[in-house]
Amino acid sequence: MHSQSAPATVCLITDRLSAGMLGAYGNAWIGTPCFDRLAFSSVLADQMMLTAPTLEAFYDAVWRRASAAVDPIARSSASPGLGSLLVTDEVALSSLDSGFAHVSIVEQGSFADETMATETEKFFSAATDHLIALDEPTFVWLHTQCLADNWDAPYAMRAWYAAEDDPSPPTSQVAPHFDVGPNTDPDELLGWIQAYAAQVSLWDQCLGQLIEVIDNHPIFKDALLIVAGCRGFPLGEHRCVGKGSGNDSDCDLYSELLHLPLLYRVPGGQKAGRFNQLMQPEDLYDILHRWNNRGFEEDKKARADFQTHSKETRSAIISQHVSGSWAVRTPAWFFHSQSDTNNTKELYFKPDDRWEVNNVAERCDDVVVAIEQLYENASQGKPIEPLDPVLLRRF
Repeated sequence: MHSQSAPATVCLITDRLSAGMLGAYGNAWIGTPCFDRLAFSSVLADQMMLTAPTLEAFYDAVWRRASAAVDPIARSSASPGLGSLLVTDEVALSSLDSGFAHVSIVEQGSFADETMATETEKFFSAATDHLIALDEPTFVWLHTQCLADNWDAPYAMRAWYAAEDDPSPPTSQVAPHFDVGPNTDPDELLGWIQAYAAQVSLWDQCLGQLIEVIDNHPIFKDALLIVAGCRGFPLGEHRCVGKGSGNDSDCDLYSELLHLPLLYRVPGGQKAGRFNQLMQPEDLYDILHRWNNRGFEEDKKARADFQTHSKETRSAIISQHVSGSWAVRTPAWFFHSQSDTNNTKELYFKPDDRWEVNNVAERCDDVVVAIEQLYENASQGKPIEPLDPVLLRRF
């Protein structure tokens, strides 16, 4: 048997989980009671931002801290003898060097009908079966794509979010990917938003069942629990739904894609906490590394103070798109430079302008110049700090 001081971990990552669709992040019309209840007993990261919208980039950051010289955290930072397990329905992850000793692929079948369990439920059922079977501390990683392409929540759940005079939501279980244009039917877009809401509600119900298993498990009830997203799902906020119309590129860099939900529950640690500083995926690596290398079971003060021992907070986050577009987020601003023929520049107040609606680039030349200089310095490998003071305040 492993030493009981070995710190167990359960990390659930959901692809295409939009932070703005969760109650704990301010959404008031989609029911996510299980996630919200978990947030009340956890620390919620308010400003976790993606640096590149691909699974490979996300996991390079989270598992290796974006360094080819760093072994995957499942192999390098786990306590001696601690087991490790990856359970996923995303086949692409099996081709990455994850470092997990055991990998279980939950294969997706044909779309479920109303008499069968949904693919979402099948994944969570497989995940709970693995947890129940474990009798030793283990570093468990769960990754699901249940919000990415197969929206198999029962149709009745879509009807929950349709008003009496709304058109019927779409019946297709294939997640939509298209660009919004002048000929896009607003009712069609509304229906897909309702369908996404239903899928989030189904995910939340499954999350609640998973948490119940964890909380009653003799080992994992004392584990570090992390629930996070790795990409959002745009729903027409900036002319794009899903991945848009492109075959190889994702939507452009706005908060509906970049803003990631993240919470972590430390046994004996802070409850109902919010971490407002800027974070990016590499910081999740740091959280896991600190947990795996401290004797939390024997040091209650260390558990209670866990979230205060992070590295120096970030003052800026740079996001890159395969198209050549880029974005910079500072505490007070979000700047977006598109790689279109007009070299479009957009600037938004943060955190007030949550959905990037009011472009103020033409009225804040000094901020635009400062951010472009920051990006140029970063591109050339030069230091970006200390930041120009104009990037730290709105006025």
